Amino acid sequence: MRDVAGIRKTLIWGIPLYLALATGSILMVAYIMVPTMEGIAERAPVVRIGPAVLVAPFVAAFCLLGGVVASMRAIPCSDRIIKPFERAFIATVLAGVVAMLLIPVTAALARSQMPSIGYTQCHALQGQPTLWFTDWVRDPAWCVKGKSLDWVNEQARLSVARPIP
Repeated sequence: MRDVAGIRKTLIWGIPLYLALATGSILMVAYIMVPTMEGIAERAPVVRIGPAVLVAPFVAAFCLLGGVVASMRAIPCSDRIIKPFERAFIATVLAGVVAMLLIPVTAALARSQMPSIGYTQCHALQGQPTLWFTDWVRDPAWCVKGKSLDWVNEQARLSVARPIP
C-alpha cells in the first residue's frame, strides 16, 4: 500500500476502468432499477425485475471511492486524511457483499410478493437478458410467447381505451 510508484502506474489504467465501471453501474441504476421501482409503485402493466441490479449502487460507490483512495495514496496524502475514505470504501465493499448475498432472498421475495399486488409471472415475453430477470404482467392474458414489453403496454392502453359494454 505504500508503493507510490506502483500505485501511480496502476492508476494509468485503473482510473479509466473504475470510471467506466462506475458509469455503467450508475446507468444500470438509472435505466433498470429506478424504472422498475417506479413501475411497481405505479402498478404498470408489465414490470421486468432483475434482482442482481441491487448491487449496482454499491459497485458505483466502490469504484468511485477506490479511485479517490488510490489517487490519495499516489499523491501521497497523510493517513489522517485518507482514513475516512478508506473506511467508507470498506463499508461500501461490505454492503455490496451483503447485497450480493441477498440476491436469492430478493428474488424469492419478488416471487412471493408480486402476486399479492396483482402481478402474474410471465416467462414467455421476449427480450429477457438472463434467466435472473423475471417479467411480471398485470393481466395473464398479456403473457403471450414472443411478444415484447412494448406490446404488453400497448395492450394495456387499448384495454383502457375500449368502452365497457
